Amino acid sequence: MSYSAPVPQRRRASVDVHQNALAILFLFLTTGVFLFRLLMTPHLMNMFMDYTSEGGPFYAKFHLGTYAITGTLLAALFVRPFVLAGDDIGLFRTLVRYAALLAGLVFYLILVGRLGATGFLIDTYFMAVLVALLMLTQNEQSRRIIATTVLLILICSAVIAIGEALTQRRVMPFTEGEPFFRATGLSGHPLALGAHCAIAIGFVPLTRWRIWVKAAVIFLLFVGCAAAGARLALMLSSAEIMLLLLFMRWPGLSPRQERKGKFIALLFTLLVGAALIAVLFAGGFLGRFGNSVVDANSMARVRIYQVFGYVGWKEILTGMDATALLTLVNQKLGLPFIESAPVIIIMLLGLPAAIMFTLIVVRYVLRLLRGTPAAARIAAAIFVLIDLSNNALATKTPDIILLTILIVGFRNPATAIPAPAAGRRSGVTVRNR
Repeated sequence: MSYSAPVPQRRRASVDVHQNALAILFLFLTTGVFLFRLLMTPHLMNMFMDYTSEGGPFYAKFHLGTYAITGTLLAALFVRPFVLAGDDIGLFRTLVRYAALLAGLVFYLILVGRLGATGFLIDTYFMAVLVALLMLTQNEQSRRIIATTVLLILICSAVIAIGEALTQRRVMPFTEGEPFFRATGLSGHPLALGAHCAIAIGFVPLTRWRIWVKAAVIFLLFVGCAAAGARLALMLSSAEIMLLLLFMRWPGLSPRQERKGKFIALLFTLLVGAALIAVLFAGGFLGRFGNSVVDANSMARVRIYQVFGYVGWKEILTGMDATALLTLVNQKLGLPFIESAPVIIIMLLGLPAAIMFTLIVVRYVLRLLRGTPAAARIAAAIFVLIDLSNNALATKTPDIILLTILIVGFRNPATAIPAPAAGRRSGVTVRNR
């Protein structure tokens, strides 16, 4: 004989099914908008709207992914409940403050007539904070799934880049003429591919894959970085692998066994790395290293600082129009682009606003990295160093968004904090009203 469940129990089960369905829906939705933002490169965006080209309406200067991420975050905040526990509570509040500070900076730039400088602030940095908030609305398992999915896309991009280098054909549109073929994979630029491979190398050890899978993936990412022709990224990736071997803990071993194992692994890596470099040279992957590391491209990143000699203190302190700045660089220095994030940020925002902006970003990244494994901190440091060598941190790129997804997704589980006496709960539940 069967008995029907009591009404309260049936209602509770119905609510649980509803919440689980919403959690799965938002997991797919969040993953989808993140991948759309990462894979929809500026070249693809320009096919539909005047995203980076001159002219066009103001709303067209923001990535479609920006609108999608904003909408998804609003839905996640007000459509379903989510729970914050441990350090996530403080992190959520801190992120809200950073979002308010960046919004205030954007409002200030609009008031002083620097509308052109707001594009990368909103598309790159303000969106990164919203992405972190959106990640925190997911549970820990969902965050790891999202970060692992993004990491798999970066690995696929490296594999595609290797194929591009072998066939001398690109998958994604790329319009810049170059003396050497450089693969782009699923990114918008060879330098972006190099940076993405470098950051992926640092987060692979944080996955739950088998050790031989991790080693194979890091190998593919390193070759993909070489296919991009990104020299600094390749050199720093080599250093990154060594740092990971030296500073990551090896569980289950005594200190003596760990030191011995690391020495053997380091020696083996050096031997295999030397052989790999020789093979890559023979295969033409390292053609840009043929003559010298110092060439016209690297010198352009040094010469760009001469622009400060062609402007007055007024322009340095208050900033100048982006078009006027590029025209000045073209005419006075003979450079087609501004390959320096510090120069762009100072000259567009003005020195006082640039200092404030830099402090916000530095504190934001450091706050995200609090309590993260050593591999995440190494990867973040290498990634920032690579991006500081060009203009990636001062243009509308998904790099800071990518960094945010991986850090939040692979953070250590939130630690419990003492609950208030009244509620005795280990977290804060945010519910729709």
